Amino acid sequence: MNAYLQAEKLKTKNTNIRKLIFIIPLICSFIAIAFSFLGGSEILKLSVETTINHWGIIWLSVCIALSAGLLNNLEKKSTKFKTIIGLPTNLKQVELSRITLLSILLIASSICLSIIITATSLILHTSPQSVSLFSCILTVFLMSVTSLWQIPFCLWLSRKTNLFLTLLINCMLNLNLGTLFAPTKDWWLVPWSWTLRITMPLTHLHSNGIPLPANSNLLRYSVIPIALILSLLFLVIVTAFTLKSFEKQEVK
Repeated sequence: MNAYLQAEKLKTKNTNIRKLIFIIPLICSFIAIAFSFLGGSEILKLSVETTINHWGIIWLSVCIALSAGLLNNLEKKSTKFKTIIGLPTNLKQVELSRITLLSILLIASSICLSIIITATSLILHTSPQSVSLFSCILTVFLMSVTSLWQIPFCLWLSRKTNLFLTLLINCMLNLNLGTLFAPTKDWWLVPWSWTLRITMPLTHLHSNGIPLPANSNLLRYSVIPIALILSLLFLVIVTAFTLKSFEKQEVK
């Protein structure tokens, strides 16, 4: 397993996949802070919370879909997976190592975003306004955990389709289904809503970007362990499906 992981790391060296770790959090933060400036001083106080909100609504899904799609493109453009299939390798372990690599990169991207929002908090002394900085950083990492299942899903989808469709489908489902179901009592039925749902009690911000009132039902912390358990179980299911699908390439 470790040998396969090291091989995948070498393949991504000096590629755009690693650059995305820094580029996408920077783009997310720049746009969120720019919108906050346009909203005036009161909105500017919520710049950290707004950055996290933007990250969950669109940029986290973009990061995962792009990384998975580009990783598959490395193989498609070189040998169309023929080298992997032709060698005496354990295909399940190969795919598991690719999932592990992208998970590591996602955590690294979350660290990068945490550094950015910490810097933002130091520069804009009133931000974050509604919650502590620790709560904001915790939110970023919990969002990564609840989104891990998207990695095997996007690897499978981009292998069956292409990078553009993977990016479009994953982001649109998150942007539409996620934001639609996250504030409802049926949020647990839609995987794309889990990440957005846990941000509400931690940032006190609705998925539409509006601060939540103190008596809002959306501020209940009980949703966090539920979302974590659901996402980890779903990660196991989607990973098992993706590994099986990848292994079947051997007979083609």
